Amino acid sequence: MVETERSIEEWNGQWAIVAERAVCIGCMESQALEDCETLFVHADTCEGSDVEGHYPWVALHHILDRARG
Repeated sequence: MVETERSIEEWNGQWAIVAERAVCIGCMESQALEDCETLFVHADTCEGSDVEGHYPWVALHHILDRARG
């Protein structure tokens, strides 16, 4: 359970859900749930744009799946 809580905190350290969209808290770019299989595109000035492979909805799904067991 502690691992799940830590994973959720880490996810929340980079992302927020606003109006059914995953929002990068660094650049405020967002992605709708229906685009979850599309690579997230950060603003050019965002520190997160240096990291490859952002799929925030998929990451959240995996965290919640592990929590359910």
